[in-house]
Amino acid sequence: MLVEKLSDNQNLINVINQLHEEPWPAFLNEDKYVKKYWRQIYKKYPEYQLLFKIGDEYIGVGNSAPIYWNGNIDDLPSGFDEAIKIIMENNGHPNTLCGLAAVISKKYLGKGISSKIIQNFKQLAVEQGFHSLILPVRPTLKSQYPTIPMENYIKWERGNLPFDPWLRVHIKLGGKILKVANQSMIITGPVAEWQDWTGMYFGESNKYIIPDALNPVNIDLEKNIGEYIEPNVWVLHKCE
Repeated sequence: MLVEKLSDNQNLINVINQLHEEPWPAFLNEDKYVKKYWRQIYKKYPEYQLLFKIGDEYIGVGNSAPIYWNGNIDDLPSGFDEAIKIIMENNGHPNTLCGLAAVISKKYLGKGISSKIIQNFKQLAVEQGFHSLILPVRPTLKSQYPTIPMENYIKWERGNLPFDPWLRVHIKLGGKILKVANQSMIITGPVAEWQDWTGMYFGESNKYIIPDALNPVNIDLEKNIGEYIEPNVWVLHKCE
């Protein structure tokens, strides 16, 4: 498998965009920091965008950026949104690699590519002189259990490893769960837009379980607003 960096070929932006079209629910793309900064990260930090290729086919992408973190768990960003905000607005003197997304083409899922992405993130961190890789991880199967608090979900185990396959990959590679980021992403929008994003109808104000969400979405018809708060899990890998 070949690994390429966006800094080697700016035309690969189109490949990255195509790979990102597949896995994410529509509402995540409506996050205000994603809309404001995601494409800018490619331009500002092209050397941190990794593409994975088998033969002539690009089968995965790992997005990351440098960030400053003092090593204290309490001082981690509140989640994905704040991490991107820091990276793009006030990055100071970065000393840590922050993994932002790992995407794999559907037909290559379950073939060990996710491990390769993490290993290459760790290698990239070392190349940049960093000793830590942190990631706001979106557990793969949490959307099947949206009413279970993330704090409980991450304690589920199978064979002395996390139940969730994405968390399990991290732990097998030496990662350590630091804490839950309960407000990692916050997405708000008019009720009609939530109906478009989810393909559902909301007939009353309530909390609704929607496809691919890790928590229920809160719909308020009187205020004409829906709010979804996405929890993630901060994971640390030491890099040497």
